[in-house]
Amino acid sequence: MKKTKICRSCGSGELMLFLSLGRLPLASVLGADQLMAAEERRSLEVGFCKRCSLVQLLSEPAPEPPTQAPPSEESLQEQFLDHHLLMPQRVLALEGSNLALMQSLVQAGVGVVYLEPHPERSKMASKKGIPTRQVPFGRHYAQILREEGFGADLVLANQLLSYSNDLNGLLEGLGSVLLDTGRVVMELPYVREWLEARQFEHFTHQQAHYFSVGALHQLARRHGWWLQRVEPLSGGFLRYYLGKARPVEPSVGWYMEEEQALGLSDATYYLEFASRVAAVREALLALLTELRARGQRLAAYGANVQGTALLNYVGLGREVIEFVVDSDTGKQGRFLAGVHVPIYGLQKLLEEQPNYLLLLGPPSKTAREYQEYLQRGGKLIVPLPHPDILSPDPKRNIQLDT
Repeated sequence: MKKTKICRSCGSGELMLFLSLGRLPLASVLGADQLMAAEERRSLEVGFCKRCSLVQLLSEPAPEPPTQAPPSEESLQEQFLDHHLLMPQRVLALEGSNLALMQSLVQAGVGVVYLEPHPERSKMASKKGIPTRQVPFGRHYAQILREEGFGADLVLANQLLSYSNDLNGLLEGLGSVLLDTGRVVMELPYVREWLEARQFEHFTHQQAHYFSVGALHQLARRHGWWLQRVEPLSGGFLRYYLGKARPVEPSVGWYMEEEQALGLSDATYYLEFASRVAAVREALLALLTELRARGQRLAAYGANVQGTALLNYVGLGREVIEFVVDSDTGKQGRFLAGVHVPIYGLQKLLEEQPNYLLLLGPPSKTAREYQEYLQRGGKLIVPLPHPDILSPDPKRNIQLDT
């Protein structure tokens, strides 16, 4: 796999490798029939551009980006439907857009064009009465929209910048269909939160770019745009408003000043992050292997992409982790890729009652089996930002902020 040497945003050759997670499997879970076959693996290396501060994958991203649910867009619905002065007239919605929001806009008389290349999501949108075209957005289709006389005063671009192979082409295409007074709304994972929490497992083969506010600001300015507003969302996301007009709200300056003070535009920050990740790996491996040597039984919670990456990077297989539990029935009966740890439903916790449960994702606060496991004396291991053992009080309802 050819390594990227030129920044996908600014085109400079000042890319610096700062994180290497080794050869990780492309899949996150496997069926039983796939265990004996050779798994496709790729080196996962992440770099930092010293010129524009964009964090990016140093290889071409995997062809199929994961289906990732966007954060709640209720506040957008309130803006557009409850405040009529802000009501857009023509909306271009790109792949992965919130169907409920688009349906509400259509019902309010807004002209919506939804571009969704995924067949199932495209069909679902059409059934909801949303004018949908089963095509991807790019420079070519932007030209088609221009020839149709389409001009948008709102574009819902969602997470497309995270996965696009052509950042500058995407912005050029958007700029050609966006009216001078229009806005583009994007919802992107905020790389600063991952770095501060040492969440290295969020770097994946599928996602090409990891934005800070400063990196997005520089990309926008190179195309004559302005980053106008930034809003925090749940799940470590930020919502960005971009446009051709200059009005910039204080939120933009506040985020950029914070990033500058923390050193997010300095290569040293990323090298220190990589050192902390290596320390986490050694500490977690030492903790779990010591517990196993003392005869303790360990399981894990969360059959997800992040959990697969963490176990493969640290080198934790069935000799340490007996099984993984997950509430998703589609994953139960399968295995985590690379390490081949079996996946069961939450009931397995009560049947086996392992001594420790390693959290590979946010724990459920409501599942009966999960609560009962803790009340029976089970203990949790939180791997990040540094491995730690939690012993909740069994007499109290478990409330975790992990």
